[in-house]
Amino acid sequence: MRSCSPSPRALTLALAGATIGALGCQDASDTVPPPDVDDLAVIAGKASTAAQDAVVLLRIGEDALCTGTLVAQNLVLTARHCVSLTDAAIACAPSGDALRGGEVGPDRIASDIVVLTGTRANALHERARGARIVHDKAKNLCNHDLAFVVLDRPVTGTPLATLRTTESTRAGERVTAVGWGLTEDGVLPRGRLQRTAVTVLDVGPSRQSASTQFVVGEAICSGDSGGPALAADGALIGVVSYGGNGDFDPKDPARSCLGPDARNVYSRVAAFPKLVRTAFAAAGAKLKLEPE
Repeated sequence: MRSCSPSPRALTLALAGATIGALGCQDASDTVPPPDVDDLAVIAGKASTAAQDAVVLLRIGEDALCTGTLVAQNLVLTARHCVSLTDAAIACAPSGDALRGGEVGPDRIASDIVVLTGTRANALHERARGARIVHDKAKNLCNHDLAFVVLDRPVTGTPLATLRTTESTRAGERVTAVGWGLTEDGVLPRGRLQRTAVTVLDVGPSRQSASTQFVVGEAICSGDSGGPALAADGALIGVVSYGGNGDFDPKDPARSCLGPDARNVYSRVAAFPKLVRTAFAAAGAKLKLEPE
């Protein structure tokens, strides 16, 4: 994950995707074979439970992995850079304007996005494929790294995440990060992982984060892109966009995810009310909101 920390002058974006080879996925299979990976936590985390089964692994074509969350039986929430071709690194001003790079290219082929459910990598099941990609049509990722995938069939027997659509996320709030990203040893995990009690450090707009974002410290790594931040009541309040500590080494990709200098940026769901409504309408689904 090519990473730099947010600064008052600019936010240098490092997308948190992962290559597919590490999981050894095979196309058109019902069960994904076990990967040759480690059993440690994402970044100082622990095994994710069945209560978090709304969080799924997205296999994207033959070359990428992301995390997503089922918010309706036929609708997954993830990051825009997971479903569209984009720059690998960009610089964003705290205002959300692009300082350089960040152009968004064509969408990926929706049917190449495969939803895999399960908590263990040796027992993942292909449950659906993308039928349509829904986003806000922005031409730059800055302040716009959120997207939905409408599925070709419902995923049943799996809990659905509720959404926080009110602007109530605050600095000091504790959230849980869930995903399939690299562990601190730089390998993909044998199972879906979580890190609890992650503190929200800053909520945009501010000198640290743009208006649709919030920032946490050490938590996520490559492969966690599109994964959720869950509030104490389980509501999904943010989606992993980018982050790190600025110390990127292609031979040790997890190094940029570690330490007190790590800053990880989430797109805040409540900042995209029109997109949320559009996606649920496209899926013909009822919006499930966080309880009052």
